Amino acid sequence: MLYIFQTESRRDIIKLINLKMQNLAEKDFLFFKKIFGYEPEYQITCPSRVNLIGEHTDYHESFVLPMAIDNIKMFAYLHTRKDQKIRLYSLGVRKSQRVEININDKRNKIRWVQYLQGAIIQYKKKFKNICGFDIFIKSKIPSGGGLSSSSALTMISLIALGLSNKFFDGKNYLSANAAVNIINQKNEHSKKLMRELSLWGCYSEWWYGTKGGAMDHFALMVSRSKNAILLDNRNFDYKYINLPRDLAIIICDTMVRHNQLYSGFAERRKQAEIGFGKIKKYFPEAKTIRDLSCADLQKYSYELSSLEYKRIKHPITEKTRVFDFIKALKNHNYLKMGQIINDAHDSLKNDYEVSCQELDIMQKIAKETDGCFGARITGGGFGGSIVAFVEEKKAREFIARVRERYNSHPEIKAQNIKADIWRAYSGDGLKIKKLSR
Repeated sequence: MLYIFQTESRRDIIKLINLKMQNLAEKDFLFFKKIFGYEPEYQITCPSRVNLIGEHTDYHESFVLPMAIDNIKMFAYLHTRKDQKIRLYSLGVRKSQRVEININDKRNKIRWVQYLQGAIIQYKKKFKNICGFDIFIKSKIPSGGGLSSSSALTMISLIALGLSNKFFDGKNYLSANAAVNIINQKNEHSKKLMRELSLWGCYSEWWYGTKGGAMDHFALMVSRSKNAILLDNRNFDYKYINLPRDLAIIICDTMVRHNQLYSGFAERRKQAEIGFGKIKKYFPEAKTIRDLSCADLQKYSYELSSLEYKRIKHPITEKTRVFDFIKALKNHNYLKMGQIINDAHDSLKNDYEVSCQELDIMQKIAKETDGCFGARITGGGFGGSIVAFVEEKKAREFIARVRERYNSHPEIKAQNIKADIWRAYSGDGLKIKKLSR
């Protein structure tokens, strides 16, 4: 279930969210006690995320601009254990079920449990003996919607392991209490631990089998309300970019689902890297595609197949679009910003080829609807969502109009699917609350 709010006031919306979350938290607290026989010690709250610009560039060590979504989250209630058992109960994580595993188990047949096991692998590299935990996970993040449901599960798993054992910031081991304070503060002193956890999140998903970068994990951990994050995926420095109040960010979920293990995600990365390997000899100082310009690509295009040329062209041009987008955003030049966003979609569609019919239908409808400056694929592609940038005062009308046009489109009606369209509000990254009664 997703929420569509019928008010223009952000303050009222946040009050409604907080009130509803308080009521749900009380029920979840009691539900945990019913399942496991005692009360939880911690509550973990992890947002979803939307990438505003910079798609399929993080694993080329380039720049991205994601933000955390405050109104669609994943929650977990946790009690630490002194043995190596992990008991999980999930609601809304792929499907509702109860699972019990051991720290030393081999790869589980249940795919979503493998994200947790990937996190365990990272901890085993630094900890000799690992204790388990009991956890109840409840998710409102649409699985496969391009909003980082998998990465949210991964980061919650890493945090749960840290709370049951210790945390590691790349140099020092930290107690649970010390790490909770550092993570919740999200200031300059938090960067070392946040960086280590985010990178572990990326490596955990590599163990699972996907080959993306660390963008999602950083976005879920370090985000601040009313801001997006400009993340450099080479040195993992980041800075906050203020989001204007007169711009609405709308998620338009096609309800077509993807699986990154089989979607062609890894194939696109491989094709780009093979092409880069062919022309790298001309650029000995270049580490990745990020270090090339369009002029460089054009000069040595004869070395590449047409497919390799396109695969390299996208991340090169997308890097430029990230900084052009930020400049237009700061100048409130929304028409220019919208053109950049539409160009990004075309590049993902034609050069990187990660779109699909439903995404293209949704994007075309969105960009042609009154009040919309631009729209593009967000996430891995092959299904999922587009993100649209809309004039604040026309947001509600935009949502209704796009839903009606998408749902009534002949190609969509034939599949018997209906869009889920809602406004995303920027929020803070992952938070941990010590529970006491």
